[in-house]
Amino acid sequence: MFNPSSPYHEPGFGAWKQRLGALPSSEVVIREAEQTAQDGRWMRWMQADCESTNIQSVEYNVSKIEQQLVLLAEIADYPVGFCCVLAGRTNSDPLFIQLVAVVPAARQRGIGLALLRAAAVRQPQRNIAMATLDDNVAARRLNDRFAQSIRGNIQRVPVRRFRPSDLGFAQGEHHHPWMIDRQHEAD
Repeated sequence: MFNPSSPYHEPGFGAWKQRLGALPSSEVVIREAEQTAQDGRWMRWMQADCESTNIQSVEYNVSKIEQQLVLLAEIADYPVGFCCVLAGRTNSDPLFIQLVAVVPAARQRGIGLALLRAAAVRQPQRNIAMATLDDNVAARRLNDRFAQSIRGNIQRVPVRRFRPSDLGFAQGEHHHPWMIDRQHEAD
């Protein structure tokens, strides 16, 4: 559910944004999000800072964490990105990467790739499915680097191969699905 209320005036948001402007060059730590209001709030604030994500309520984000794997990326204990991942219903279904978001102040540090690799490690037996918009060149490059980093073969697949909800988008959105075949990864 979309929450139209603004997070920009919530207590702590301004301090978080200010701290993003002075991020240290520390290493990125990836952790599983917890079903807490604080992690739901961190996600909300990152959604507000990332231009391509919908801003959700804290409660919605906590329910997302409860229902599927959500990974948070942190620099010096400050959240700078997240990834929503859904395992397919059967063992032969892929791992669905539904969303990768990194705040602008932390981009170009390999955080998106680190989030994707952390998701892949948790389900090494599964192929990986994701979707991008054709004009999102940065996401397409990230997906190519990710596939290469796990020694997978990425290819475009037919739109109807997967349910839009598994890929994290709504019916009618013009995303195009991709599949990373990991069968030869063990070779």
